[in-house]
Amino acid sequence: MKPQCRTLSIAALCLTIAICVATANAVTNELVSSSESHSIEKFDATGKWSKTFASTGPWIPVGIASNPLTGDVYAATLTSTILRYKSTGALFGPLGHYWHTFDLSASFGANPVESLLFDSSGNLYVASHYGTGGYQVIILKFAAGSLSSMNPAPVGIPIVTTVGRGDQMAFDVFGNICIASFIAPNTVQCYNPGTGVLTYDYAAEFAGAVPTIQPVGLAFGPNNNLYVSSVFAGQLLKETTEHVGPMVAIAGGLISDIDYIATDNSGALYVPSYHNAEARYGGSNYCTFYACNDYDFNPDVIYKVDPNSGTVTNFITTHMWGPYQMIFVPF
Repeated sequence: MKPQCRTLSIAALCLTIAICVATANAVTNELVSSSESHSIEKFDATGKWSKTFASTGPWIPVGIASNPLTGDVYAATLTSTILRYKSTGALFGPLGHYWHTFDLSASFGANPVESLLFDSSGNLYVASHYGTGGYQVIILKFAAGSLSSMNPAPVGIPIVTTVGRGDQMAFDVFGNICIASFIAPNTVQCYNPGTGVLTYDYAAEFAGAVPTIQPVGLAFGPNNNLYVSSVFAGQLLKETTEHVGPMVAIAGGLISDIDYIATDNSGALYVPSYHNAEARYGGSNYCTFYACNDYDFNPDVIYKVDPNSGTVTNFITTHMWGPYQMIFVPF
């Protein structure tokens, strides 16, 4: 169902802008989740490596997010565990010890966590990963005030999706929370974060595309037009008009797998390439789940893409191995 046109008040428009670009407007550095090195790496505004922000120990960092109020950094690990760090990279908690983790097995059972998203008020949204094999992708909200506790509890109405994977989340221009899924079905779905009601499903806009669009990363332009990264095709695609298909490729030939999208305040898009993971882990090198993330230590790349011309440049090319997500941070 296509939503009716809406007129935003000045206050609502300001809130929307704050949600979409608050982090980007204060950009000074970037953090990248480096899955194979079990670390989060820090880079300056030009993409030059600064230091290892944090080691993630036995855990593989996948989706990462930074609290806009405190600067604390959260990392999903494709397990029930979420890692927490201070903006300095120090472990979270009064003694920098076990409080740096919290566990969602009570909420998700055996379903791991992949993606995280903060709103501008410091509330954290967490999505479970599998929506197949008897599991469901569910998005939970954790109130800002609870995140300093050892084991935060979710609040509000859980968002129960019908997607097959819980990949990247983002807010659209109207404040709906949207989630990408590369499979079963390959789509992006958007939900009202307060009621949990589905507001739009992009599946029809992906239907029939060649090559198949399998979105893992997503972002929204100022006109609410959707951008997605097609994980195996190595393409970035966009809507030319909000909620009007088909999707149009703006950049191709990117080395797959490509993952979560970041945007800066100029509108440029950034997407990590996981160094030809399908070739590295297929055939005689076959591996499963966590083992795949410990196999190869060739440095990968984060592409910068002009959304208008499609021009692709290499933004980061060192000190990251198996990158899933890059985020902008003001520290």
